[in-house]
Amino acid sequence: MARARNIKPGFFTNDSLAECDPFARLLFAGLWTIADRAGRLEDRPKRIKAALLPYDECDVEELLNQLCVHGFIVRYEVGG
Repeated sequence: MARARNIKPGFFTNDSLAECDPFARLLFAGLWTIADRAGRLEDRPKRIKAALLPYDECDVEELLNQLCVHGFIVRYEVGG
């Protein structure tokens, strides 16, 4: 279930986030709406794209990697 989240004004002036593609920045904000209370969600790029950027031509796998490289998300595997 989607959740309402707030974006603080500092989001738009974050120097590290500015290093990411504009679609990555939009995706980052969108991830907050589909994550659980602990900030976790399944790492399923196709499903994430369908939920957050369905009308845009972009590679969500690459965008997630950008967010990971810059320390905004952690991609991990559970149980193998």
